[in-house]
Amino acid sequence: MTGGSLKTAIRLIVAVAVSGGCLYFATRGTDWAGVEAVLRGASPGWSLGVILVSLGCHVLRAERWRVLLRPVGDVPRGPAITSTFIGFGANSVLPLRVGEIVRPVLLARRVRIGVPATISSIVLERLFDGLLVVCCFLAVGVLYDVDPHLRTVAIVFGGGALLTFAVLMLMARHRERSEALVRRLLSPLPARARDVIWSIAEGLLHGLGGLADGRSIALVLVYSIVLWSAITLTYTLSFLALDIHVPLVVASLTTVVVVGAFVMLPQAPGFIGTWQLGCTTALGLFHVPADVAVGYSLLTWVIQMIVNVGSAAVSLALQDVSVRQLAQDVEKAEQEAVHG
Repeated sequence: MTGGSLKTAIRLIVAVAVSGGCLYFATRGTDWAGVEAVLRGASPGWSLGVILVSLGCHVLRAERWRVLLRPVGDVPRGPAITSTFIGFGANSVLPLRVGEIVRPVLLARRVRIGVPATISSIVLERLFDGLLVVCCFLAVGVLYDVDPHLRTVAIVFGGGALLTFAVLMLMARHRERSEALVRRLLSPLPARARDVIWSIAEGLLHGLGGLADGRSIALVLVYSIVLWSAITLTYTLSFLALDIHVPLVVASLTTVVVVGAFVMLPQAPGFIGTWQLGCTTALGLFHVPADVAVGYSLLTWVIQMIVNVGSAAVSLALQDVSVRQLAQDVEKAEQEAVHG
């Protein structure tokens, strides 16, 4: 087994172990008959609403992505949307978040722009997503009656996120100086570590080129706020679907933050385990019965899987792209990244 294959195998083992552990802690002691009763009582109307809003979230992601890619080209709406659908579908069925590579590679092949540029834009997306999740955390800590320690943590994280964003904006406006500074900071490190860290930093700095003007920053922020408001709405509609009596806004925001934190862990495909533990942990803060919390976690997870896999399957069929072709494109892009 080669070194790369061994590392991949270890990552897979760790991911499956984390998912298994999270699933165990999320469901231990569960009365499955009670969970079944909870799910049987789900409102079809509210559940359909979750599906429609979730699809809308992917479209919003695609529109925001087009703004981030403006420095390298005017990306058509259709390819951006279908690539987003396929990427999230890949994340739902393939290990190690392959969808994060599938999406930019597929778009790059379709619209003839560089793969590094599309991958850098995904890094920027994650930065904005992280900022908005922290802002949700800050909103919960400041606007609602929570534990004082939690409020302090929320304020610290919120301040840190805003400071990070300000630094990134400065780096975007002064890229040459930023590159020189990063190289100087990395110079004491061993060559191999320096090269790896520099490749990551270079991709980030390249992606920051999309934020060099105030209009683009404002537009991306607007899209991000609308997107995360819609994501929060999916949790709210899910509470309504199961008739769970919680303060809807604060509970939805809290669930966004907690689930967002858990799904950052290494995990098996489809956020299995981490999603369930995130939901049950969040609902536990509002004293929701365990069986109801597990039912909520399963409803929201199944709906996301239906949306992600279903939209990806339709998009693949419309583009006449096979899974094998997609895998070959991803493998080729990874080889290009490794060999420069």
